[in-house]
Amino acid sequence: MKRLLLTLLFCVVQSDTGHAKVGFRQLTVIHPVAVQRGTEHEVRLRSNFTLDGAYATFFDRPGITMTLLETEPIDSPRKNRASVGTPFRFNVEVPQDQPTGVYELRVATPQAVSSISHLLVTDYPVVVETADSNDSPEAAQEVSIPAAVCGICEKNEDVDCYRFSGAAGQRITAQVYAQRTTECIHIMLVKHPVYHMNPILALIGPSGQIVAENDNFYGGDSFIHCELPEDGEYTVQIRDVRFAGSEKFTYCIELSDRPFLKSMFPLAVQQGTTVEAVPVGYGFDGAPPVELAAGDDRADVWNPTRFESADGVSNEVPVLTSSLPQYVIGEGSDSLESATPIELPCGISGRVAQPDGAQFFAFDAVKGRRYRFEVEADRLGLPLDSVIEIFNSDGALLAEADDTRGSPFAGFYVAKDSVLDFKSPEDGTFYVSVRDLNGGGGEHYVYYLRAEPSGPDFELYGEYYYAMLAPGTRMLWFTKLNRLNGFDGPVEIGIEGLPDGVTMLPATIPAGMDHCALILEADDNVKIDASLVRLFGKASVALPDGSSQEITHNANVTCELQQGGGSAQIRWPCKTQIVGITQPLDLVSVEASPVQINMQPGGRAEIKVNIIRKEGNVDPVSLAMSHLYVTNSSGDQLPPGVTLSKDSRTQLKGDETEATIILEAAKDALPVKDLTIAVMARVYVTYNISTNYASTPISLTVGSAE
Repeated sequence: MKRLLLTLLFCVVQSDTGHAKVGFRQLTVIHPVAVQRGTEHEVRLRSNFTLDGAYATFFDRPGITMTLLETEPIDSPRKNRASVGTPFRFNVEVPQDQPTGVYELRVATPQAVSSISHLLVTDYPVVVETADSNDSPEAAQEVSIPAAVCGICEKNEDVDCYRFSGAAGQRITAQVYAQRTTECIHIMLVKHPVYHMNPILALIGPSGQIVAENDNFYGGDSFIHCELPEDGEYTVQIRDVRFAGSEKFTYCIELSDRPFLKSMFPLAVQQGTTVEAVPVGYGFDGAPPVELAAGDDRADVWNPTRFESADGVSNEVPVLTSSLPQYVIGEGSDSLESATPIELPCGISGRVAQPDGAQFFAFDAVKGRRYRFEVEADRLGLPLDSVIEIFNSDGALLAEADDTRGSPFAGFYVAKDSVLDFKSPEDGTFYVSVRDLNGGGGEHYVYYLRAEPSGPDFELYGEYYYAMLAPGTRMLWFTKLNRLNGFDGPVEIGIEGLPDGVTMLPATIPAGMDHCALILEADDNVKIDASLVRLFGKASVALPDGSSQEITHNANVTCELQQGGGSAQIRWPCKTQIVGITQPLDLVSVEASPVQINMQPGGRAEIKVNIIRKEGNVDPVSLAMSHLYVTNSSGDQLPPGVTLSKDSRTQLKGDETEATIILEAAKDALPVKDLTIAVMARVYVTYNISTNYASTPISLTVGSAE
């Protein structure tokens, strides 16, 4: 029966085109997807809901200006999951000194804020694919290098070709941005199981032979570097490896004969110091070392860096300004016997120079103390798929770590950069090693290893990548705590950057719990506005000497990705969180009573819920105490042992406005005092998009069994 009710609800929702309802603006792709820095360009941003009146755009780093050009209203109904959406024209202006790379983009309209799309800032002049057919070398579109070629593989079996003049001995680099410029788009589904574009890139010579070819390099994105064998006309060919196509399959090919930098070595500089550094990449043969200075007054910041050689100026790569002492081990240290002694805390720029190789570092440890080792390579676009291992002085393996699991919510992502927390079994010298999971090695297999004493700690994750509030309303976010190394204390949750007139109620995850609700509320007279925000957690942790230390960590935010069928939803890491003040929404208010609940183990409590609908609204409203997607939870607020009773009424249809939520406490329910909770009311726009409201805050106390 429950499954049938869910199906009926989804059918009702999907029968509506969606544009008459309130729902977050579901962005898809931008074309052209790249803008050269120091220029401005008109782009078309597609959305499954109208972007009329868009008054602000936000990027995960400052500097870029993006302005809506449309002067007349444009309707944009959501047709189906595979829809690319309606194009809206924007003007994008990029400062000359803007760092290159992929940016997350959000849009705010008077009625809603948006999901995420992406824009690439490039060094090269942008060339847009013409309307003419360019599906063979003979019909290839002429381009001059360097260029950022922006196109779309818009239909099945589509092949796009671009031709340029080359000379024997000329070094050419071509890299595709396709998956990297769509990875956080809410719905890239074309037809199950086709999701992202999976590009394959080929370079075809004057006589028609393939000079170079590549499929996956930067994740699913392709990369080619080669030396041209002869003078003549060359063709760059791109297609989906499955011969799939979609208007969502936008791409940019950065095509250049300039030196290409993959990283600097070392990867980090300690604050207040300079080091000699060499480029790692292509076109730097015999390049002498350069002085690399800490590039920012702030510590632990990755700053964009270039390398200038006789052949030109390279692309940008990140270099870390670190507060830690640094070691640079470019070769050697490849066995326990030759391990480099290190003192913790420190950072290490290393390189696995040979296939099936590893690097070893010796450190002294104290029995019972914890130590943390973290590799950064994959996130920097470097090829190392790291494995961290700990050995004792006899060479016995004590601990190892491969991939890092991300969000603990249902549907998680996995990162290739390894993290290992090691508890020393005794006093003595131990050895930490870094190697490639697949036995890779070579000049480009560089990495940064952060090594430092550790202790009780935590990580924050959550369901909070967008929020919409009308004046006088509330909404609900959820956060989840990953406790590390025995940490069992409370964590206070804070937020920065809220629009004027919006506040978050004080929130603390108490000892014994790993989650809580975050309630945002808007004043009655708040103005339409939006801003990017940042969530963080603060806690006091005990140190080995008996003292305490205050630690603060930014929250890890994840966005929803709809992949395939109705239940194929995952969460993916993203950088931006947006809060928008909007025009009146579907519901004017959600009231709950009583506002103080005292429960005993084995007891029940009733919450009366009353909603006030916007005039004319008859949409179904779902009530819940957790953030559920079908049966998967991506956010909880009730203490362990307290659950939503199946006797609760959780669906309000038509003009219904009242319901009763019943909470049940198990006999071993966790005792809590004055924990702030709220009933969540969801108005669905589609089966997986909803506007979420929070009720009147409720203070929950659960007594102990004694």
